[in-house]
Amino acid sequence: MKISEIKYVRPDIDGFKARAKQLFEAFDNASTVGEQLKIYNEFIAMGETVSTQSSLAYIRFTLDTRDKFYSDEMEWMNENAPALEELNVVFSKKMLESKFRPELEKALSPKLFKDYEISLKSFSPVIAEDCVEEAKLQTEYKKLLSSAKIPFNGGEYNIPQLGKFKECPDRETRKAAFCAQGEWMKKNADKFDDIFDRMVKVRDRMAKKMGYKNYVELGYYRMGRDCYSPEDIAAFREQVLRDWVPFVCERKAEQAQNLGVDRIMLYDDPVTFKEGNPEPVGTPEEIFENGRRMYKEMSPLTGEFIDFMLDHDLFDVTAREGKSGGGYCTDLPDYKMPFIFANFNGTYGDIDVLTHEAGHAIAAYKAMNGPLLPELRRFGMETAEVHSMSMEFFAWKWMPLFFGENSEKYCAMHLNNAISFIPYGTMVDYFQQCVYENPEMTPAERKKLWLDLEAKFRPYMSNEGIAYMEEGGRWQYQSHIYERPFYYIDYCLAQTVAFDFLIAMLKDYKDAFARYDRFVTAAGSKYFTELVSDAGFMSPFKDGALKHITEELEIIAKKENER
Repeated sequence: MKISEIKYVRPDIDGFKARAKQLFEAFDNASTVGEQLKIYNEFIAMGETVSTQSSLAYIRFTLDTRDKFYSDEMEWMNENAPALEELNVVFSKKMLESKFRPELEKALSPKLFKDYEISLKSFSPVIAEDCVEEAKLQTEYKKLLSSAKIPFNGGEYNIPQLGKFKECPDRETRKAAFCAQGEWMKKNADKFDDIFDRMVKVRDRMAKKMGYKNYVELGYYRMGRDCYSPEDIAAFREQVLRDWVPFVCERKAEQAQNLGVDRIMLYDDPVTFKEGNPEPVGTPEEIFENGRRMYKEMSPLTGEFIDFMLDHDLFDVTAREGKSGGGYCTDLPDYKMPFIFANFNGTYGDIDVLTHEAGHAIAAYKAMNGPLLPELRRFGMETAEVHSMSMEFFAWKWMPLFFGENSEKYCAMHLNNAISFIPYGTMVDYFQQCVYENPEMTPAERKKLWLDLEAKFRPYMSNEGIAYMEEGGRWQYQSHIYERPFYYIDYCLAQTVAFDFLIAMLKDYKDAFARYDRFVTAAGSKYFTELVSDAGFMSPFKDGALKHITEELEIIAKKENER
């Protein structure tokens, strides 16, 4: 069955609630652990079906945000999500308070019960209405961003489509593309500011209703953080500023020299080579056929995966009017189907879809077809991003399929981009922390904060002369800031682990891939820090972890640049 053939059926929320009530009563009255396990399995299966239909509605909404039916369905989902979350919390509490808890932990997983404890800290019925409001604001933001029609060079483009011009070898074209986007954003500045201001206020209100000082603590629980704290992130951030930012500044000085410019501007940052970034060769159809070849050669599992994805049309990657920006991977658990959403624009980013998003999808495919409990198939976002970012590196061997004689240039550019990402990602996270610790900040104060943080985390770069960006508005098209608070640091933690896999891969590919496969296979059955340790790597939170990686990467980067 192809994904387009799957019938969407609005979940029967009233039926779910009624059956859940019956299950809860039966759970309380159960006389054996076996009875409770049977109830557990039914409740989780019900949730998987709701998740499947919710994901299907989201996929079809993002494919065309103008589609009124699915736009209305998303509003309905958003309105009903808190009620479902409340049922999950009730069930979590019953599991934690079960008279058979020791037996349940043995039969299921002790980690699962730690996750239940966190879920009780992340939601309460008192914030149900606020969750509905938050979801509506997220949809409002997504619609605003995807509505962009930016005039440029005689055409009209949305933000993903404009990306190709932002990487043009001609410097003036790049600058003009950034300015065109900035001018559109400035025209909509009041809308961007208003949506975010309301988001901050509603999230702050949630936190205070639940007894937290501000949203930072609640935000960590909502992200399911189970093995590290804001203090651990602060320690990681200090390593970034001390050990990583100077390393990136050296790399950016080399980039400026290669480009023949005195200083890296925002519109220079995406371009590694004066002649422009390497572009993929071939049509989208040819790219996917080469993707099939790559994954079939990589391993039996990845070969099975790519055949499944292509045979069931589980990619939608064409940028078009009305389609939401960005990219994501989600899944339909009832059908054991991952789905990849992206916006091809003719740049190297198109190949990243086949590596990064496919890394997510491979992990989901393996988990859904494996022996783990449904709840343990889910993993923290930092773990999920290790899957994807590491796959980007493991795919290096096959880059000649996509870039021909420019494959080595691609690898050098990819490495430089990954290295320079960590300060940016860390800055995004710290920006959010500062905002939620000071929810009364004005829009102007938030923009000043962004500029101040850029001076610390990206001192090599300037926004001068770029409409709206020089005022501190760059963050407003970083959708994670609006939609997923505190997600972005997960990319940074994952990137450090992916670098560890890269270093290991260049020494012994087969051994590194076997370690990666074990990391993926474990899914959510272990804590992130355990998975990193099991792979033979140092925790990103340990002092010296980033310094060790920079020393290894300097050797790799030098070799890549010499090619």
